[in-house]
Amino acid sequence: MRVLTGLTLALCLALPAHAQSDRDARLAVAEEYVSATMEGMDMQEFIRQIWQPMVQQMAQNRQQLTPEQISRIETLFSEELTEPLTEVMQAQDEILADLLTLQELEALRDFYNSEHGRSVMEKMPQLAQIQQPMISRVLQAKMPVMMPKIREITTGETE
Repeated sequence: MRVLTGLTLALCLALPAHAQSDRDARLAVAEEYVSATMEGMDMQEFIRQIWQPMVQQMAQNRQQLTPEQISRIETLFSEELTEPLTEVMQAQDEILADLLTLQELEALRDFYNSEHGRSVMEKMPQLAQIQQPMISRVLQAKMPVMMPKIREITTGETE
């Protein structure tokens, strides 16, 4: 009985240590991946994809902006978002270490560091930029239908 109790105790004490070392390994690989992605990231292009759809939406609603106004909007978004978004991106390592297995993280890191992987990842912002107006059009078409339903869900009121 003492042997069984001793084995059980040893196993219970070893599991948290193994889990921590496994997370440490995942975190180390996640940090490598995040570092590589941040190295090749154009943060200003990323931020541009946030504000450009807004400017395009304004133009579609017949609110034309001057080049100076657009420049001021770009400067505003850059000044306000560069640092916090960089911090968010750099914090991905902890999240990835919690979400992915070591094998998944290694595959992600290796893919990103490959010639084709890096090329694909560098083109993803372009994909997002191309899709953003499509998504905006879908939302614009669906919101008039959805808003009364949201109001009904949240307040119990019907029209």
